[in-house]
Amino acid sequence: MPLKIAPATEADMVRSSEIEKRAYGPSESNAVFFPGEGMKTEDRIAIMIARKNEEPAFQMMKVVDTDLEAKGEDGIIACTLWFIWSGDLRPSKPKRTWGPGTNVEACDAFFGEMDRRWWARFEGKPHVYLKLLHTDPDHQRRGAGSKCLEWGTAEADRLGLVSYLESSEEGRPLYEKFGFKEVDRIVVDLSKWGGPTEAKAYQMVREPVSN
Repeated sequence: MPLKIAPATEADMVRSSEIEKRAYGPSESNAVFFPGEGMKTEDRIAIMIARKNEEPAFQMMKVVDTDLEAKGEDGIIACTLWFIWSGDLRPSKPKRTWGPGTNVEACDAFFGEMDRRWWARFEGKPHVYLKLLHTDPDHQRRGAGSKCLEWGTAEADRLGLVSYLESSEEGRPLYEKFGFKEVDRIVVDLSKWGGPTEAKAYQMVREPVSN
């Protein structure tokens, strides 16, 4: 079943949010960050649209199974979000808000720390930031994640820019295959909310490859 990568639209954000929720699924950490039923899909989409409207570097892509699409089904099996700050574009510090369905203190301790560490490293500097990459669990190990990374790293190489991301333990081997290397890690104790003592995110950087 051939896969293709293409720009995603606001209309695709519903499917993207569904995939994101399925991909990360129930876990000790997510139960802390998003207690109860968690964030509603419409709230997640509103956050994404607001970020898209305020940030011209926003580049959302989708991977489509063309056979599913030919059958009249929703062919989107993976989505990825990159910020590409090049030319006159420079990053600005995001204004995070933790809305309904979130544990504000825990989210700030973990995701807020991601923002703080990223900003300390890249404030005002051109670079490429892989913010999201998620694949529908029913379609994993088909190369959709690699297609997302091929697209983003090719852009980084074309522009001669360093790339950055934060990874889970599970995602790290794939990113390493594409040249990302760990430069630091975030470790947060979530035990006071009933979560793990070490919730981790690996900060990874990739230098551009000259053609």
